[in-house]
Amino acid sequence: MSVRIIPTKRLTYEEVERHASAKDLFVIVHDRVYDITDFLEEHPGGTDVLLELGGLDATKAFEEVDHSADARELLKSLQVGVLHTYVRC
Repeated sequence: MSVRIIPTKRLTYEEVERHASAKDLFVIVHDRVYDITDFLEEHPGGTDVLLELGGLDATKAFEEVDHSADARELLKSLQVGVLHTYVRC
């Protein structure tokens, strides 16, 4: 039995926004941050949709598509951290 270690690196929205190119692509889904750079060319829906969401919160777009259980498991394997949210005063 293998145990998957969940990354606990906390990234701000601003940090995630810096990863918005085909060579360095992060997205946020349900407050978790994923590095999808290496998956870009494999995405069945094409690269354009992922590039449009690069550096952004892709939760709504991800949930609007009926992703399979396999796709959700794959996403978990790409997690690099969690979104660090804070209130600005």
